[in-house]
Amino acid sequence: MTRLTPLHTGLAFALCLAAPWAHAHGDEVHDHDASAPAVVPTVPANPAAAQLGQRPQRVPDGRVWLDKASQRRLDIRTQLGVVGEHRPSVELNGHVVMDPNAGGRVQASLAGAVEAGPDGLPSAGQAVRQGQLLAYLRPSLSAGERASTQAELAELRVKAAQAARQLARLESLRDTVAAREIDAQRAEAEGLHQRAAALARAGGRQALRAPASGVLSQANAVNGQQVEAGALLFEVVDPQKLRVEALVHDPAMAQRLGRASLAGSAVPWQAVSRAGAFRDGALPVLFAPQGRNALPLALGQSVKLRVESGAPVSGVALPAASVQRNSANQPVVWLHDSAEWFRPWPVQLEPLNGQDVLVRDLPAGRRVVSAGAALLNQIR
Repeated sequence: MTRLTPLHTGLAFALCLAAPWAHAHGDEVHDHDASAPAVVPTVPANPAAAQLGQRPQRVPDGRVWLDKASQRRLDIRTQLGVVGEHRPSVELNGHVVMDPNAGGRVQASLAGAVEAGPDGLPSAGQAVRQGQLLAYLRPSLSAGERASTQAELAELRVKAAQAARQLARLESLRDTVAAREIDAQRAEAEGLHQRAAALARAGGRQALRAPASGVLSQANAVNGQQVEAGALLFEVVDPQKLRVEALVHDPAMAQRLGRASLAGSAVPWQAVSRAGAFRDGALPVLFAPQGRNALPLALGQSVKLRVESGAPVSGVALPAASVQRNSANQPVVWLHDSAEWFRPWPVQLEPLNGQDVLVRDLPAGRRVVSAGAALLNQIR
């Protein structure tokens, strides 16, 4: 029998201690970094988001979950639903017309040629004052008419001179001539003089003057231009006193029209006159601004006028795009319940104007989706 010495016993004990370490490192890769942090499983901060899988979707009760990032991408906007009194309005098509008391037209009274004045011919857009000389109009006469006029004028001047000499002779004999004969001769002499002056003016050029103060909206005169009688040469308007003529097809509606407004203008407009007869199948209604109109307008410009019509009604005014249809084809609006939850709410609505609707049966003080409701309604 082999006897174990103390040396053999110590070696055997050392091998027993080293055996587990040698077995653990038998076939492993020795590239592990001991300084790398340990991986800790994350827990979602929003349990509802974790349950829905972090994507926008609609839950069985009809509500929609939409995270904030998606709300920004879809441009979801909300507004507070406030119940108030609103007056329905209609949108009318109209065009800008002149105030007849703050403008006028200069037309040729007879056929003739246009002549410039001392300051030349004015141009469109130029400011003028009432009575200002704009141009001259020289009548167009044929050779026969001109000769006849000159002959008549010469005859009248001769008669006026004879009447004046006869009046002077009678006045020198005032002591022997009755006063009534002197007065009659004086009247005859003045009449002949006035007739000659009128005929001379008719054959000469006529002065064309501005009928009112304002701005020339039209200037159609050219030096030497031949125009016919009635031709429009100049048109003067006051830019601050323009009016809008709208067409209404319902006579009953024409009587209910109230305050009006133009897009881009804060100045209120008011109906000042209503025609009593149809024109082209509609009643013309004239609107005038109730203040200084700062909106640039031009004669003949087409505009859209929003006019209040009917009695005030109570409800919440919302943009028409905020009302959608559910699966049962009922009108609904989307309420913003919380930061990421939206709820459809059935409502009753009626038209308010061309852009807004009046919504009833809406809880007071709730936030309603005013923009992006169509996209929100499509989430499934």
